[in-house]
Amino acid sequence: NTHTQLGVVAQEIELTSPGLVTERRDPDSDETHKSVAYSVLYMKAVKALQEAMDRIETLEAKVAALEAG
Repeated sequence: NTHTQLGVVAQEIELTSPGLVTERRDPDSDETHKSVAYSVLYMKAVKALQEAMDRIETLEAKVAALEAG
């Protein structure tokens, strides 16, 4: 009966994309908590995947041309 959660560590994301991380102070405990804008992170991931797929397709076409020729 365990529950597994997937996510990222806000402090790690903050190193490369600080605009995705917000910090809030809890007025009751005076602690700060960081959170990630997952909706933006997802869109960036989709865009990166699209770019990688385009590059893979280009490289596959080049390999096919080299093998044929």
